[in-house]
Amino acid sequence: MDPLFLLLQIGIWVSLVFTVLEVYLVINKLWKRKHERKVAESQSSMAALVALVTGFPFLFHYIHLKDWESFVGEILWLTVSFFILFVSSGYWLFRADKRASIFSLLKDAVRLEGTEVGNLAKALLRKPVGPNSMVTILIQIACIDNEFHHKEREYIENFIKKWDIKLSIDDVINDQDSFNKGNFKSLLFAVKEYISIVPPEKQVAEMIDTINELINIDDSVTDEERMIVLEVNSMLQTYLNTEVGLEKFEVCIIPRSEEQEAKAISVLFNYKYKELQGVNVFLVGEYFSEEYAEIICEEYRSLGLFAVPLRPSQQTEQE
Repeated sequence: MDPLFLLLQIGIWVSLVFTVLEVYLVINKLWKRKHERKVAESQSSMAALVALVTGFPFLFHYIHLKDWESFVGEILWLTVSFFILFVSSGYWLFRADKRASIFSLLKDAVRLEGTEVGNLAKALLRKPVGPNSMVTILIQIACIDNEFHHKEREYIENFIKKWDIKLSIDDVINDQDSFNKGNFKSLLFAVKEYISIVPPEKQVAEMIDTINELINIDDSVTDEERMIVLEVNSMLQTYLNTEVGLEKFEVCIIPRSEEQEAKAISVLFNYKYKELQGVNVFLVGEYFSEEYAEIICEEYRSLGLFAVPLRPSQQTEQE
């Protein structure tokens, strides 16, 4: 006999011995825990069935070729698949109806697994765009009433797990001085920042639903929360459909003297200069809710400036 062929045969049978050991270790690990529900649910009935269906043709192929080493190896792994099939079906679990057949149990296990079969694919393919901005927006909305309710925190934690976001709520809060202070401007800035990265429309639609659920999670919705959520959702809705004709309120500063005009120029960061009915005005921002536009006006009034919210129709009438 060719020495090289003899060495190859010895290597194959040594590998079979290790395969027997490997199969034993796999079954041994499950044997002691086969009565545990979590262990049963962690095994895949569908994978075991696929292994059996694809494995049997190879058995006949190896018999035809008289390849007994491969035949023995295939038998060993088919044995593992049979065992996993019984474990995953819950055959050894405590059941009220002990008369249920293995086929009935297997049918139920496969039906249940069918509802979960896409979980891994979704986790691999569904990567959120702008995860940090998403979490920041939710936390700021939760804190807009100066209270971070434990239900709100739990809801956001579940959201983070669902999207597999590698982020800690506490880290986000520690990085933001605006939390727990009802900072509307900071929240709207976070929304604008999120929109600027052009997230997928489906993700934004889910974000709107998430915000609506979050705002009602503590069974108490303040007027401030209702107002700011209207503002945020309107911004997101406009992003989804630019053709949606949502009414906006333009905050206008109308200087009543040269001193006020000079002061407006000194304190304003971003504005448009426009003439309405012969009067020069500063347009400083558009908002979807009149209540929030009024809050912005109050901030400018506190600086001694005359500010009013105007609808686009009112601006047209005054031109």
